[in-house]
Amino acid sequence: MTESVRLNKILLGLADVAVYVLAFYLSFYLRYGWELPQRNIEPFTFMLPWFVAVFLMLMIVYDLYSIYIKFDDILASLICVVLIAVVINASLSFTLRQFAVPRSIFLISSILQLLLLSLWRYQAWRKGYLIKNPRPTLIIGYPGEIRTLMSSVNVSLGKGLKITREIRLNSKDNFESSWQAFLSSTSAGSIEVILICGSVGQKEREKVISYALEEGKLVMLVPGVYEILLQQAKMVSAGDVPVIQLQGIMEEGRLQIVKRTVDIFISLLALLVTAPLMLGISLAVKLDSPGPVFYTQERAGIKGKIFDLYKFRTMIPDAERHSGPVMTGQRDDRITRVGRFLRRTRLDELPQFMNILKGDMSLVGPRPERPYFIEEYTETLPEFDYRHQIQAGLTGLAQVEGNYTTDPVNKLRYDLYYAQKKSLFMDLVILLRTARVMLQKKKAS
Repeated sequence: MTESVRLNKILLGLADVAVYVLAFYLSFYLRYGWELPQRNIEPFTFMLPWFVAVFLMLMIVYDLYSIYIKFDDILASLICVVLIAVVINASLSFTLRQFAVPRSIFLISSILQLLLLSLWRYQAWRKGYLIKNPRPTLIIGYPGEIRTLMSSVNVSLGKGLKITREIRLNSKDNFESSWQAFLSSTSAGSIEVILICGSVGQKEREKVISYALEEGKLVMLVPGVYEILLQQAKMVSAGDVPVIQLQGIMEEGRLQIVKRTVDIFISLLALLVTAPLMLGISLAVKLDSPGPVFYTQERAGIKGKIFDLYKFRTMIPDAERHSGPVMTGQRDDRITRVGRFLRRTRLDELPQFMNILKGDMSLVGPRPERPYFIEEYTETLPEFDYRHQIQAGLTGLAQVEGNYTTDPVNKLRYDLYYAQKKSLFMDLVILLRTARVMLQKKKAS
């Protein structure tokens, strides 16, 4: 990260805090007029540093200081930040009763914060305050993958990268000639970033990375499965020979015990809190179309163990009678009216807290897949079975970072990355970001 980008992030954070605090003070003036009561201002002043700390923590958790972020992600994240912050801040205020802040202030300020932060962040995003000039980028790969990656870059990384040159490989492996043509071109010196697709072979990657290191250029690459697995590798010495020792992706004993304890507590709490909502959903499902309220489907969990996953029924009864197992499309006629809403909001998955309580799943982990599709995926992607080394989850890294339509290869990359980096803090971040997913149609459909 350049010094200018780092400074811009600090300035952006300070501006966010200023807007956030301003909304608080405006809410006081709207509530009490110009004569502010000291009995309310004094406790607010005491609590303000805590409110700001919670706000900044949530802004970081939701990745709102990334230079690679789309505005719809920014808006959905701000909604989550403001709503979660008001719950935490109100809890802090009411826990410390002698420093209580009026409830009306939390309500008014949250509305103002969402409005003002959204307007401010739209201007910051549109003007590119974090990074003024996108970095000229070379992309290398096969045409199909380049098209897919470029469509993602254009909407997601567009503020940080600008594709100015491509090396398109083909079945005849034209890398060497194309690479030499690039090196001898006048544009080579202006390229600052090299983006390598997953289809580029190891030999070619090594040549590109070697050049980038010598020339001081940034390399971004779509990782292969074994590159992800090497992240947690440990180097040991065999005599005077360095040896890489892979740690594997098995569940760790202590972490597994803590995760299971958290799973039981949260799933019980969730079932109690959402019981009235689930009762209403059950009634809506029953009135909308004939058939059972709940739907069970075979899924594969840890070690490939098959279990029945519970969901609210969102499709007509016997939806796969004639077609067999098929992936659900965006405009699938088999989905009921209530089912479409439940799928979009992820409310159809509430019964899966029962699966978590039973131990079939965890709160966070790779989403359990249907055995039929696992067989299909592993024919072309044998490594897909690696994700069954850890407990399946209600939500996961692939769900919060990818889309509903993300292909199995990229979902596997996310799942293996999570398996290598898993921790309680990472689980908390994924759970918080799952709330954002529910606000984004392309992710939650």
